[in-house]
Amino acid sequence: MVAKRKIPSWLFATTVVASLATVIGPLIVFGVSERGLQLAARYTVRVSFPLFLLAYLTGPFVALWRTNLTRWLQKHRRYIGLSFAIAHTIHLGALTGYFVFIGVSPDAATLIGGGLAYALMFAMAATSNDWSVKKLGANWRRLHSVGLHYLWFIFLITYMGRLSGGEGDDTTEELVVVGIVGSALVFGALLIRLIGILKRRRRAAAA
Repeated sequence: MVAKRKIPSWLFATTVVASLATVIGPLIVFGVSERGLQLAARYTVRVSFPLFLLAYLTGPFVALWRTNLTRWLQKHRRYIGLSFAIAHTIHLGALTGYFVFIGVSPDAATLIGGGLAYALMFAMAATSNDWSVKKLGANWRRLHSVGLHYLWFIFLITYMGRLSGGEGDDTTEELVVVGIVGSALVFGALLIRLIGILKRRRRAAAA
């Protein structure tokens, strides 16, 4: 008999609370205003992005370091990914609220590129179950691999876009720092992933 997966409900609850806090906090300080909604949209990513990095790096972490922590991450990777989807959906809501409030529509490239990212994310979330893994087979791996790397690309261009400087009431220096840190984390995640792949290949060759 196959052991039933234990769902870490605390992870989902923490994600929801943290994401809502990053929405409610700016609205309390600045009210339902352009600034409050802008910061709510921006801060919600600071909850979803670390969860994305964990999901993206779980495989490489397991390949590079066999510890209790990496084994826990491997066992709960599905739920980390779902937590990211929850947090990023809340970010989408905050971002949509901001654009509706200021009466501006994002450009076509943003709508198409970002829309595809969300479509892939929702498809990945909908198929994050044993039934889908069994029914889709190799296509399940293709979907999740393409989706994961496309989201990585979207985070990359988003943070690199911050390197250009000021936006709204923010200082150029603040956004540049965000861009540098975010871009470094995105590139670092890719580097760790490549190192993990090389290590797995060496182990396979040695075996």
